[in-house]
Amino acid sequence: MIARTILAGELVPNEAIYELRLLVRHRWRLMRVLGMILRYAISLVDRIFPEYEGIFCNPFLTSVRTLIRKVGLTPKVLVAKKDEVRHILETASRKRISKELIENLLRRAEESMGTRQGSEVVNRQLRMIVEYFDFLEGQIEQINEVLRKRMKEMDCLILSLGVGAEIAAAILAESGNIVRFPGPSEYVAFCGLDTSVRDSGDSIHGRSHISKRGSPLLRWAMYMTAQTVVKKHHDFARIYKKNIKTKQKGKRKKGHRYAMIVVAHKVARVIWRLIKDKRNFEKKTPKRQS
Repeated sequence: MIARTILAGELVPNEAIYELRLLVRHRWRLMRVLGMILRYAISLVDRIFPEYEGIFCNPFLTSVRTLIRKVGLTPKVLVAKKDEVRHILETASRKRISKELIENLLRRAEESMGTRQGSEVVNRQLRMIVEYFDFLEGQIEQINEVLRKRMKEMDCLILSLGVGAEIAAAILAESGNIVRFPGPSEYVAFCGLDTSVRDSGDSIHGRSHISKRGSPLLRWAMYMTAQTVVKKHHDFARIYKKNIKTKQKGKRKKGHRYAMIVVAHKVARVIWRLIKDKRNFEKKTPKRQS
C-alpha cells in the first residue's frame, strides 16, 4: 500500500479527496454485497419456481417485493391465493403490470416443476432478503445524495462528459490530483488501462489485454464512463465501431468488451486533458493549450 502510494506520487490526499474516497469505496462495497445477495435470492427462486425467470424484466422489482412480503413467491402459495396476488400486484404497480402478465405468472405457478420442500422456509428467507435489499439500497442512495451534492460544490469537470455524479466522484476520488501526472499516458497507466505495446489513442495494437494495475474501482468507473460516452458522443461512438467490427480474414473478431476498453483508454486521456486545461468537455475538439 505504501509503495503504491509513493509510486503514484501522492503521499497524502487533501481532506476533500480523502473523504470522497471513503464515500465511493463504501458505496462500492455496498453494491458488491447487494449483487451477492441478489444472486443468492435468484438461486433460491430457481430452486422452488424455475419458471419464474423472464416473467418480469427485474425479478425483484418493487411490486414483487410487496408480493413477497405479504404472500410469498412459492408456486403453492401463489396458486392458493390467486385473488390476493392479483390485487397486490395491480395495487403495488398502480396497474402498470398488465393483467396478462399476472395471469402468466399464475399459470406458470400452476405448472411449476420446482421443488416443494422447504417452501415456507424459503418464503421467510425471501422476506428477509427483501428487507435487506431495501436497507442496502437506502444506504447507497444516502451516499449518492452526498456525492451529488459534493460534485456540484466542486464543479467537477468530469460531469461534462455526461456521466452521473456517482461515477465522476469515483474517478476523482480514486485518481486524486490528476494534474500530478506529467502526461495522459502516465494517467492511463495509473488507471491500469495501458498495454505492453504502443497505442494510437483510437485503438490498441498487438495483444488486447490491459495491465489492470491500480484501483479496480477506478477501472470500473472508466468502463462505465465509456458506456455512457459511446451513447452520447459521436467521436467515442466512432472509436467503438472501429474496434468492434470484423477484422481482416484470418484474424479474430474483437468483441464489445474489447471495444469498450479501447474507449475507456481514450476516456482516461480525455479526462486528464480536461483537468489539466481546467475546461469542460466539448463535442468539437478545441485547440490544444500548451
